Amino acid sequence: MANTINPGHDILEVGQNRMELVDFRLFRIDEEGEEREGIYGINVAKVIEIIKMPEDISEAPNTSEFVEGMFNLRGSVVPLVNLPKWMGIIEPEELNRKNFKVIITEFNRIKVGFIVHETTKIRRVSWDDISAPELSSVSSMDSKVTGIIKVENDELLLLLDFESIVDELGFYNRENLEIETEKNEFGGDKTILIVDDSSSARKIINNALTKEGFKTVLAENGKVALDEIYEDKYNFSAIICDVEMPVMDGYTFTKTLKSDDKYKNIPIIMHSSLSGTENSEKGERAGADFYVVKFDPVEFISTIKKVL
Repeated sequence: MANTINPGHDILEVGQNRMELVDFRLFRIDEEGEEREGIYGINVAKVIEIIKMPEDISEAPNTSEFVEGMFNLRGSVVPLVNLPKWMGIIEPEELNRKNFKVIITEFNRIKVGFIVHETTKIRRVSWDDISAPELSSVSSMDSKVTGIIKVENDELLLLLDFESIVDELGFYNRENLEIETEKNEFGGDKTILIVDDSSSARKIINNALTKEGFKTVLAENGKVALDEIYEDKYNFSAIICDVEMPVMDGYTFTKTLKSDDKYKNIPIIMHSSLSGTENSEKGERAGADFYVVKFDPVEFISTIKKVL
C-alpha cells in the first residue's frame, strides 16, 4: 500500500522560510563493526508517495550500477535507485529487503523511486535551522549533503542533494546536449544572478547562460544573494532563483526583494525542480515574475529572452 503525503491542515504560506520534509532512515555498519542509524530528509514537495519495495523489477540496460531496474507504477515506468548503495553504505545483514520502502519522487519532470530502509514521519522545519554541511560533520558524504538539522537527542538529520544524484546517474545527459546547441550570444553585457544551493544546478544554469553570452554571479542561498544585491556591485538584469535553499529559501528571498522599492523591478525567474501548479502558484504569490521547472533548456532560454 502507498502512503499518501499529507502536509497537514495548516498549510505553509510563502515567505515563512519553512519547509516540510519526509524523515527517512538508512542503517549501516561503521568502521568498528557497529550498527548505526542515519537520519535523512527530502522535501515533501518532491515526494509523490511512499510504497513498499516492488516485487516485479525489470532490468534496465545501459544504466548506472546504482539503478536496480525499472518498475511499473500505475502505467508509469519508474527507475529504481538503490540509495544506500549510491551512498556507499554497508548494510547490516539482518535487514529484510521486503520491509524496505521506496520514496517515489518527481522533480525536473522526472519520476524516480529511491530505496530506503525506513520512513518515519513528516517534519516541519525552518530553513534558518538548516546549517551548511561541514566536512568533519558528514565525513565521506560531504558532497552528497546540502544541509544539516539538529533533531531529537542532538542527533543530526542530513538533507541529501537529490539534484546531484539525478545528475550523476545521467538523467540530465539529454538536456546538457540540448544546451550545447543553444548558443546565440544573446546576453551581451547583461549580468544575471544565479541563486541555487546545488552545485550541480548552478553549473548547469551557468553553462546555459554563459553560452548565450551572459555574465553571471553565483549565490548558494537567498541570504547570500541578498548580500550580493545590497552591495550594489552589479547591475543585475534578472535573477534565477531556486526554491529549496538553506538559511533563506527562494520564496522568502523573492518576497523580501519584491518588497524593496529599490530592487523590486529586477525580474525574478523562479527555477525549481518542484513541478506542479501549487508550487508555481506559490512562486507567483511570493512575487516571482516567472516560474520554470528544471531543466528544459529551450523553455529556460526562451523565458530569459522573454524577461529581457
